[in-house]
Amino acid sequence: TLALIALLTLVSTLALLLGGTAVEVMSPARDAVSGRVVAIDAGHGGPDGGAVGKSGVVEKHINLHIALELQRLLGRSAVHTVMTRTTDTDLASDGGTVTGSRKLADLKRRAVLVNEAEPDIFISIHSNSFPEPQWSGGQVFYSLSSEEGRRLAVEIQTKLAEVLGPNSRKARPADIYLLHAVKAPSALVEVGFLSNPREERLLSDPTYRVKVAGAIYQGII
Repeated sequence: TLALIALLTLVSTLALLLGGTAVEVMSPARDAVSGRVVAIDAGHGGPDGGAVGKSGVVEKHINLHIALELQRLLGRSAVHTVMTRTTDTDLASDGGTVTGSRKLADLKRRAVLVNEAEPDIFISIHSNSFPEPQWSGGQVFYSLSSEEGRRLAVEIQTKLAEVLGPNSRKARPADIYLLHAVKAPSALVEVGFLSNPREERLLSDPTYRVKVAGAIYQGII
C-alpha cells in the first residue's frame, strides 16, 4: 500500500511538472489522507509585513497567497484545513505598530489556535531574506524534539527541489517559537529569498507561487 501511494504521488508530481498548476491526487492516495487535518500558517500579516524585496514585493502577501493555494489543493484531497489567517491581518489585539510584545502576542495566539484544532500536522509559510543577495533556495525547518516533524520537513524539502528546480539545501532543525509551541508535527517552510533578484522575480509571479504551493502539497501527501 505504501509503495502504491508513493507511486501515485510520483504521478501527481509529474502532472504538476508537466501541467503547471494541475495537481490531482488519485483515489488510493486521496483515501489515505482523506479526513486528516492540516493547520496552515501564513507568516506575518497586518502591520507586520515581514521581508521586503527590492522591487517592493512584501513577504506577507506571498505567504498568504501560497497558504490559500495550499488550502485549496488539500481541500481537493478531502483534507480539512485550519488557517491562522486568510486576510491581511495578524492575531495581535493591542493595535499599533510591530513591536516585540505585539509579535510575541501574535505568535502565542497562532499557537493556541492551532493547538485547539489538534491538527495532524502544522505548516508555517515564510519568505526568506539575507543581507547578501547570492543566497537562494527554499528551505524547511523543524523542531529537533520532533521526529515526525523532521520527516515532514524532509519530505517537503525533497519536493521543493523536485518541483521548483535544483536546490542543495537540506531540511534543518531550528529554534523557532511556533515549532516548539505547536504540539503537532510541524514544519516551517521558507519558500525562497526575497533578497535574491531571481527568486524575488519568481515569487512576485502568482503562477510560480501556485507551483510552490503544489510542491508543499506533494510533501504533505
